[in-house]
Amino acid sequence: MKMLNPFVRLKSLAHLSLAGVLIAAPVAAQEDPLADLLNTVKSDLKAESAHNQQREAEFISSYQQQVELQKAADTQLANLVTKREQLKNQFDLNEQELTELNTLLKNRVGDLGELFGVFRQMAGDVQSGLYDSLVSLEMPERQQAIQTLASRTEVPRIEEMTQLWTLMLDEIAASGKVSRFTADVVKPNGEHYQSEVTRVGTFNVVTDDLFLNYLPENNELVEFARQPEGYHRDTAAGLSASQNERVAFSIDPSRGVLLGLLVQSPTLMERIEQGKEVGYVILGLLLVGMLLVLSRFYALKRLGSGMKKQMADLDQFNNDNPLGRALGVYYESRHLEVDVLSKKLDEVILKDINEFKKGLPVLKVLAAIAPLMGLLGTVTGMIGTFQAITLFGTGDPKLMAGGISQALVTTVLGLVAAIPLLLSHSFLSSKAQGLTKILAEQAAGMISSQAEKMAAPREKQHA
Repeated sequence: MKMLNPFVRLKSLAHLSLAGVLIAAPVAAQEDPLADLLNTVKSDLKAESAHNQQREAEFISSYQQQVELQKAADTQLANLVTKREQLKNQFDLNEQELTELNTLLKNRVGDLGELFGVFRQMAGDVQSGLYDSLVSLEMPERQQAIQTLASRTEVPRIEEMTQLWTLMLDEIAASGKVSRFTADVVKPNGEHYQSEVTRVGTFNVVTDDLFLNYLPENNELVEFARQPEGYHRDTAAGLSASQNERVAFSIDPSRGVLLGLLVQSPTLMERIEQGKEVGYVILGLLLVGMLLVLSRFYALKRLGSGMKKQMADLDQFNNDNPLGRALGVYYESRHLEVDVLSKKLDEVILKDINEFKKGLPVLKVLAAIAPLMGLLGTVTGMIGTFQAITLFGTGDPKLMAGGISQALVTTVLGLVAAIPLLLSHSFLSSKAQGLTKILAEQAAGMISSQAEKMAAPREKQHA
C-alpha cells in the first residue's frame, strides 16, 4: 500500500473535519469517519516506521560485512605484496646462482664443448646417410634412434656416442651384404603388393626379375616403369632365385641414377622405328641380301666339297660337280682332236663358272644401294627437322628430335646393311674365283694330257 506524507494527511484531515462539522451537525447519531481515518493513518505510520527500522538495520549489517571484507582484502594484499618481494628476492638470487653455475659449467666443460659440436655434426651426417640408405627399409627403427641423437642439445653421454658409432658400423656392415626380406612394393599403376625383395648392399633392390626404386620420403619401393634389357633382368632373376651361391649381377653403384638413365634409353626396336619407312626398306634390303649370301655360301660350299671329292679320284667322274662334268666330257671326247676337246671343255667350264658367280652381281648392287638409302633417310630426316623449325622455332628441341633421329638412324642402318653385304660379296667372290681356278687348272691338265697322248704315236711314226 502506498504511504502518504503525514503532513499532507493532517492537512486533508483538517479540511475534512471542518466539512464534517458543517455537514454532520444535523446527524449526531452516525459513526465518526475521522476516527477511522485517524486510526488508519496511525497504523500506516507505525508500519512504515517498522519497515524503515528494518531497512536501517539491514544497511548497518551490510555495512559491517563490507568493512570486514575490506579488512580481509587489505590483509590478503599485504600478504601478496610480502610474498612478491620474497619471490623477487629469490628470483634475483636464482639468476645470480644460474650465472655462476653457467660460468662454472663452461669452465668445467672445456674441450667437451668441441666434442658436442663434432657429435652433432657427425649425427647430422649419419642421419642424412641413413635417410637415403636401403638398409633403413629393412631396419626402420634406426630412423628414430638417429633422429634423437641428431636433435640432442646437451653434451652426449658415453652411451649415446657408442650408439652413434654402432649405427655407423651397422651401415658399413650392411653395405657389403645381400639380404632378403618381405616389403611392400608399388606397381607403376599404383597397386600395392607384398613380395620378397633382395637387397644388394646399399645399391640395388630387386624382386624376381624386376629392379625397384627406393623412395625414402615415402619409405616404399616402386617398380621402374621401364625395366632394363633382358640381360640385366636375367641377372636380377638369377640373384632372386639363388641360394648362397655366386651369381652374376648388374649392380648400379650410383644407387639408381645410372639405372634410371639406362631404362630411359630406347631399345633396338625403338631405334629401328625411328628410321621410319626408309629404315624398314634398308632392313628389307639387308634381309634379302643375307638370304642370298646364305644360299650362295651353301651352294659354293656344296660345289667345293664335290670338287674335292672328285679330285681325290680322277678316274671316276660324277656329274653332281663341275669337275666331274668336265671329266665326263673329257672321257667322252678324248678320242677327238685337242681343239675340239678344248672347245667342249670350255663350254662346260663357262657354264659352271656362271653358276659360281650366280647372285654375286645382285649382292654387289644391294651393298651399293644400302648406304644410298641411308643417305636418303638422312636427307628426309633433315627436311622434317627444318620443317619443324620453320613451324615452331627452336624453342623446344623435342620437336626437332624426331627428324634428327630419323637422319642418324637411317645412316646407321645403311652402313649396317652395306658393310656385311660388301664383306659377304668379297668372300663369295674369292670362293668362286678359287673354284674357277681349280676347274680351269684341271681342265688345262686334261687337255695337256690328251695332247701328249696324241703326240706320242706321231713321234713313233717319225722315228
